[in-house]
Amino acid sequence: MSQHRVRLKLPNGAELEAEGDADFVRQERAEFLLRQTPLPGAAAEGSGREPRVDWNAVVEARKGGLTLRGKIPGGDQAGRDAALVLLLASERLLSLPKPTSALVAKWLRASGHPIGRMDRTLQDAIAQGDLLSAGSRRSRRYELTAAGKIKALLLAERLTAAVLGRRP
Repeated sequence: MSQHRVRLKLPNGAELEAEGDADFVRQERAEFLLRQTPLPGAAAEGSGREPRVDWNAVVEARKGGLTLRGKIPGGDQAGRDAALVLLLASERLLSLPKPTSALVAKWLRASGHPIGRMDRTLQDAIAQGDLLSAGSRRSRRYELTAAGKIKALLLAERLTAAVLGRRP
């Protein structure tokens, strides 16, 4: 097994140095970059770009259910991308970081994304390291990784721009 190494120094002074196998280095880099991304609504300091996500424009939350207010374009990957945004919204709005597959499927269907099986819809996201899954069948739970949170934030930012009619 070959050793990989990454060394990052950002303009704001934050530094990362990681060494290990490729997956470990990739995960450390993604988590480091996620920690450097300002949260929506936080005051922007320095030159860091703040994601412009208006959660009220992206999702509608009522009675523990979430519904996307707009469609995410993407053809075959639209269901997966919508699930990433819904998982992040679940964590941010409902304080539910690990919803069940049955719950996510319900949210996707309510958002206009006809899906068959959640495991097949999200298998690419799991393989790419965007999601972690635990459990089996309808009680399977999904959780976003650091890389998945970054993708979900970017998708939510694009959806915010589309819903509010402004440029991303």
